[in-house]
Amino acid sequence: MAYTNIASPYMTGNWGPANYNFNRHSWNLFNQDHPAHSKAQFKVALQQLQQQGVLDPARGYANEKLRTEILQGTPGMYSDRNKLGQYQGIHGNFGLKSYNAAKAAGWSPQAIFDEIQTGESGMFMPEGSMAQYRRDIVEGNQWQDDELGDINRRIDQLVDPPGVGYSAPSVVGKSGTRGANLKIAGRGSRSGTKRWKRGGDSSWSMPTVNTGGTSGKAGNSSAVNV
Repeated sequence: MAYTNIASPYMTGNWGPANYNFNRHSWNLFNQDHPAHSKAQFKVALQQLQQQGVLDPARGYANEKLRTEILQGTPGMYSDRNKLGQYQGIHGNFGLKSYNAAKAAGWSPQAIFDEIQTGESGMFMPEGSMAQYRRDIVEGNQWQDDELGDINRRIDQLVDPPGVGYSAPSVVGKSGTRGANLKIAGRGSRSGTKRWKRGGDSSWSMPTVNTGGTSGKAGNSSAVNV
């Protein structure tokens, strides 16, 4: 089946002999039937028909009045002012098929949405592509939360070796980390793998490690700045 899109009914061959596939009257009729569609959407639709090879090769592409009054200066499917134009759907907008094609080409969901919101293309995202965009954003946020949770678990494992406890879990958030306050097992404790000894004094205990501190007093009970 030959390719068709929203501009197909406005080919001049539909109403009689003509020297061009599209003329100024093509735009007039298109604009009457689709007042919400922009010149950019119309131009891209014409380019898509030409690209698909469905235009009559015995006729020119567009007559002079159409080219100079409508198409000239209008961003087409590969214009920097219409970055998603090449993914325009057959109905002239940015549906689910267009959305998936842009993602496959490397566009992120948010970049797609932001580009459509500029209004340069004239396209909007119907329910199908909007629903998928919302799902992608939610899943992306969930992935970030899962990643942060995994990082927190690994940090907690690192700061809790045998014989060491901590007074508060370390938490990694989107704004950074909250350091854990670590404490070595107390005097006389046997909770570690072995008791700490110094010079035969089995009651000597390790200093407290406080990652949040900046200074401490000298002595066996002083804080060690990390």
